[in-house]
Amino acid sequence: MGTQYEKKYNDLRECLMQMHENNLKRTKFALRSLIIVPTIFLIMLLFTSSSKTIFLVLWIASMFVIAVILIVVEYQDFMLRRIISDAEIDVGAADEALNETFEYDNYQETSSVDGEQ
Repeated sequence: MGTQYEKKYNDLRECLMQMHENNLKRTKFALRSLIIVPTIFLIMLLFTSSSKTIFLVLWIASMFVIAVILIVVEYQDFMLRRIISDAEIDVGAADEALNETFEYDNYQETSSVDGEQ
């Protein structure tokens, strides 16, 4: 029965670590897009003769959207790391509880051969 729980715990921990790796990739992608997208709008602003206000608004809006995405991903990763650390602490406490030896107060074995009680 203990091995079943260990297997489930290891599967859960592996899944959580995979989610953490995916969050790191999302963060890298969002940081790159924070640089690339406004740069594209700036280049379009310089090479077109249309309204500069529209490109300025698009530039600012894209920066806000990417910043919100970064905040959401970081918050999810923070909560995920908290869940991982709580799970590791809970497993450590469970292992300690299982390894404790129980002492019985006033426990004496009686011998049926001796006839004494």
